[in-house]
Amino acid sequence: MNNVLTDNIDKVHTTEMGIDRIRKNLSLGDIDVVAWCRSKILDMKNM
Repeated sequence: MNNVLTDNIDKVHTTEMGIDRIRKNLSLGDIDVVAWCRSKILDMKNM
């Protein structure tokens, strides 16, 4: 079964404001938020 989100994972993005909100809400610190989100999405696919 194809999954639109994982098939287009390279298109996942956000704005600078979105990055700040994600970092704050998830207490991520100074990391690449988009890469972190992409990896979490792909991890969920493998479950």
